[in-house]
Order: sequence, then structure tokens, then C-alpha cells
Amino acid sequence: MQVGDFADVYELGQRSYKLTDKPYNYWTMREVADHLETCPELCFVAETDGKVVGFALGTDTFEIIADTAHLEWIAVDSAYRRHGLATRLLQTVVDVVERMGKARVVADIASDNAFSQGLAHKLGFTEGISVTYFTKELRG
Repeated sequence: MQVGDFADVYELGQRSYKLTDKPYNYWTMREVADHLETCPELCFVAETDGKVVGFALGTDTFEIIADTAHLEWIAVDSAYRRHGLATRLLQTVVDVVERMGKARVVADIASDNAFSQGLAHKLGFTEGISVTYFTKELRG
């Protein structure tokens, strides 16, 4: 990913994520900029004819666990899904994390995102500790 890809990545994320749901509700321009600024070696785009049609953004740490990287964001434009782009993006992140000498990579996947769960399983990810967000609606 290059600085020139910033707007396209942000806009694709806006179209791809349900921004009212956790973990997607913190998708912001600052989020994209932070990834590109702090860990550019784990920021990738997929392009077709010079157009960004997919991306993956990661970091080389996960919370306080130093030997674990974090794939935080991945998306592919709906018109380009089912062509292996998400698989290639995710595998690229895994390959780079492995070359970094990390012990593992963690990916957050929404509980209702069966496609991403299937992709993660296909590439050897296993389910870890899960947190479920409980919400109590206060206004009708």
C-alpha cells in the first residue's frame, strides 16, 4: 500500500463494513493512516487496472503480546469477490508475519461473517478466545 491508495482503501472500507457493529465501528481515516504510518510492511492492496479492489491492514503487535501480529482489516470490493483476492491478501500478511519471526497472527472476525471464518480456517487459523459484546438498548 502506498500513500496514494489511502482514499481508495478508506472508501472501500466504508462500503465493506457495517460501521454500526463492533469491531467495525472504529473504521476511520485515522485508523487507515495509523496502520500505514506505524506498520507499512503489513499494509497491502489488490489492484485491477490501477484501481484498488481489496486491501489488508495489519500491525506487528497484538495488544501486549510481542510475538503476535494482528490482521485488523481486510476487504475486497463486492464486484471482485470469489476471485481469490482475499486469500492472496491474507496469505501475504501471514507470509510477512512469518518472515518477521512472529509466533502467530491473530485476526478478528465477526461472528456472523461466515465467509471470512471459512477463509481463516482454509488458511490454517483456529478459533481462539472469543469475546461477545452484550448490548442493552436504552432507547426504543
